[in-house]
Amino acid sequence: MKLLRLATYSVTCIFLLLFTQLVSAQSNYPNRPVKLVIGFAPGGANDIIGRLIAKELSTLWSQPVVVENRAGANGAIGLQAVASAPPDGYTLALGTAGPMAMSPALQQVSFDPVKDFTPIINLIDSPHALAISSKIPAKTVLEFSNLAKLPSNKWSYSSPGIGNSGHLAMELLKLQTSMPLQHIAYKGAAPALADLMAGHVDAYFTSSAALVPHLNSSNIRILAVTSNQRLSIMPQVPTMAENGMQGFDFAVWSGLLGPHGMPSDLVQKINADANRILANPEFVEQLKKNAMNVWGGTPQSFANTIANDLQKWKKIIKDGNIKAE
Repeated sequence: MKLLRLATYSVTCIFLLLFTQLVSAQSNYPNRPVKLVIGFAPGGANDIIGRLIAKELSTLWSQPVVVENRAGANGAIGLQAVASAPPDGYTLALGTAGPMAMSPALQQVSFDPVKDFTPIINLIDSPHALAISSKIPAKTVLEFSNLAKLPSNKWSYSSPGIGNSGHLAMELLKLQTSMPLQHIAYKGAAPALADLMAGHVDAYFTSSAALVPHLNSSNIRILAVTSNQRLSIMPQVPTMAENGMQGFDFAVWSGLLGPHGMPSDLVQKINADANRILANPEFVEQLKKNAMNVWGGTPQSFANTIANDLQKWKKIIKDGNIKAE
């Protein structure tokens, strides 16, 4: 009996010690550098928001938040790395609608977007924009659509990969307009845009943020944005609705995720700190300059967004008979 009591006492002490260390680690979080994994190459919209929030969190926490770009498989490689990391808050991901809701609705991925992650906060959404090669004489979406349907025009469009938001945005547009555009999937946004700029492909649907540096380019023409209203950073570009494409409201969210099983108090701390940053007018202005809109909110609201968006895209893909090719 004494041995049983001694064993029980020892186990209890060990548990209390571990619990005390965990609480202490969380109350001092972060006490070492935090890694933020972005599943895309540098330069795109996801990289932009990831680096902006990492910089602000570094200042707020007095600890480096180190961005690690792990591009590949439409963002899935980076997300998989975070899904298998310890749930201690020192490895976070920038989760986006493409790999978290669109790709899983279209094809098999190496993780469960709902079960394998801890949603922390939805940071922003990024309206998309339709760009075409300047060699095409179209000035509106309708003109482009009519020209694309001519038998003599065997046109193509680029995307950063199958299941990417740009891929599905263009497939939706094809469904609404019956344009026979051929899809050419690239390994990343940079080569997809480069080949549009060079005239090797004819169209490209991507985040408005990625096109801001090319507003005055002579190589491409931006026909429309998918937001409800024109963007302040590109007021000369009309909306899809102004182009006669009613109901084409297409924006892609980006937020912070952790591995499944993160302690709730740690999640709440990161959420509160990120919401504090999103309330800063100077930070909001930086987002607007990159054609992004602020979200914020609770971890539960972000979890609901992920789950609802996944179901929405499953229905769209099924109804539109969109294939992974």
